[in-house]
Amino acid sequence: MTAQTPTSNTLAKGRLGVPSISALVVSAVAPISVLAAGIPVIFAIQGASTPAMFIVSGIIYALFAVGYVAMSRHMVNAGGFVAYVDRAFGKRAATAMSYVTVLFYFASIVAFYAISGAVAADVLGIPEQYRLVTFGFLVIVAALGLLGVQLNARLLLILLAVEAVAIIVLDIALAVQGGPDGYSFAGFNPTLVFGGGFGVALLLAMVCYSGLEATVVFSEEARTPRKTIPRSVYVSLVIVIVVYAVSSWLMTVQVGTEAALIPPDRIGSFFFEVAGTALGETFAKLLGYLVILSFLALFIGFQNLITRYLFALGRAGALPKGLGRTNGRGNPIVASITVTIVIAIILGAFTFSGADPFTVTYAYLVGLGTVGLLISLCAVSISVLVFFLRTRVETNPWTTIIAPVLATIGMLAVLIIAISNYEIIGSTPESARMMLLAIPIAAVLGWIVAEIRLRSGRELDYSAELGG
Repeated sequence: MTAQTPTSNTLAKGRLGVPSISALVVSAVAPISVLAAGIPVIFAIQGASTPAMFIVSGIIYALFAVGYVAMSRHMVNAGGFVAYVDRAFGKRAATAMSYVTVLFYFASIVAFYAISGAVAADVLGIPEQYRLVTFGFLVIVAALGLLGVQLNARLLLILLAVEAVAIIVLDIALAVQGGPDGYSFAGFNPTLVFGGGFGVALLLAMVCYSGLEATVVFSEEARTPRKTIPRSVYVSLVIVIVVYAVSSWLMTVQVGTEAALIPPDRIGSFFFEVAGTALGETFAKLLGYLVILSFLALFIGFQNLITRYLFALGRAGALPKGLGRTNGRGNPIVASITVTIVIAIILGAFTFSGADPFTVTYAYLVGLGTVGLLISLCAVSISVLVFFLRTRVETNPWTTIIAPVLATIGMLAVLIIAISNYEIIGSTPESARMMLLAIPIAAVLGWIVAEIRLRSGRELDYSAELGG
């Protein structure tokens, strides 16, 4: 008999290949949305050296991926980060870190919903109806989440294909058109790259890669995970680095080295101005609608990531056990519904209290999410190093020591920059800074939950599916 029982605590096996997992992960990064909203912010700070920022931050992520992928070969678990920390530092530290990860995932996704709904409403010509558009996104994503990851992955492959065609067409047009300085590489001059805005620009570039770290959460559903997950990590990373670096460089070529340092009031229109100059206003308007589809792809990708994370924590005993159940098709329905409800509550609290989606909801929560992400990345980098030093299951010094150490140094440096420049990624008001206290509170809460469960002899098992 191969039929599954009505419910279980196991995800359906072998249904995701490299294209599907890469689509889910790259969608969470939302490349065309970053081109429209993220890259212009960096142009306003760093100008022509913006492409170099994506290369430097991509290198840091690549160093992280070396150890991350190497350790993934020794574990197959939808918990991702928490399973890594558990293997290195034990269940208390793993549970503490897992609560921080849940916090940054929810803070980030709510921030993205808020700003995306407002931008999409403006593109559609109904800016005053941004609340309707925002929750319309949520309803669509919630329904898709119930239909299973395979359908979601297929839909995301279609959406990404459309995005890819639009980006390629734009890049070709920019390359053919050239610019006032020719095909200049002046922005890669070290004196410009490591200028006064380097730290903040690097931080914002790192934020644009958020989502790539979550590939491992699909390992239980992957075909031959020991091969599929590493390939998916590197495929996703290469795609994103190339898109960001090449597209931002071609934008620099079109406007010229000097003009690439755009004023703040052009951040929102810069991408569409460039597209309009290269291919006309009709294409620029089309890109506006593609950005909306990119938002939808982002939400679908993140919904699946967070769902599997809650599922793994529920199955392990760190969260209510009900979250760790799947239906007859191996879909974590309870976790998916829970994710939607939590997003709706937080988003509703901000939205219907009159909070501005840009200056309050997004500004407050994206800073919290960014710092939480960097803390989690640092914790995982250190965990990879400790794991290999303890187990000696692999002996290649590059994958077990050198790359993890370099990744840890890079992530810690960016974390220090993030905290030192919090007004850039978060918000100026002291109330926004106070939200950072949620990170140690979440960590302490996770530690207490683990301590209580372990002292009472109850299960707290992050090794489910280990070595599968």
